[in-house]
Amino acid sequence: MIAHQHHDGERPGGHDAARALVRERFAHSMRASESFFERHAPEVAACASAMADRFFDGGTLLIFGSGLRATDAQHNSVEYVHPALPGCRALPALSLTTDSATLTGILLGGDRDSVFSHQLAVLGGGGDIALAFADLPASAAVTRGLEAARQKGMLTIALLDGPDDGSVAADHVFEVDEPHPLVAQELHLATYHILWELVHIILNHRGIGTAPAAGGRS
Repeated sequence: MIAHQHHDGERPGGHDAARALVRERFAHSMRASESFFERHAPEVAACASAMADRFFDGGTLLIFGSGLRATDAQHNSVEYVHPALPGCRALPALSLTTDSATLTGILLGGDRDSVFSHQLAVLGGGGDIALAFADLPASAAVTRGLEAARQKGMLTIALLDGPDDGSVAADHVFEVDEPHPLVAQELHLATYHILWELVHIILNHRGIGTAPAAGGRS
């Protein structure tokens, strides 16, 4: 016997099942968010303060990540150079995943894992900031990028897709102990939005620098 269907094509109880699924997913996301920020709130504040110091002295934010996280790098960089809120000054930021000529040129060369480290060596200076989105286990391209940034004296930040296993070295590390990749991405998105807002709050409170400090880049 064919089960009776509503006029909209849904089986009886279909809407209830969908609502239950949405409630469960939303509750899971909220629990993960509360746990993450309860653990990382002091580190987020410290990171935002350090970033504001670099921006105040004329530093640039360089962001990178591979695969799905390349889109986060692009999204985050746009927010700094094109702030959506009134009273927030545009700040220098660059995604290392957007230059197709550079990316394909390096990937077709003999050292594909240098795709970020090479760009950081050329574009970055000691007063800049490097922010990496890292899947775990972290790719050699990401770890080498952070290593190149640290060697230059850049402030380094890593947003990890899982628990910190010690494979990624950075000044500020934010680990997402969350098996669902989309929830992990939600937490990354929330983190870099909060960093963006805190940076502007700090800069507006201090008075934003009008010109890079002498010798701010090397």
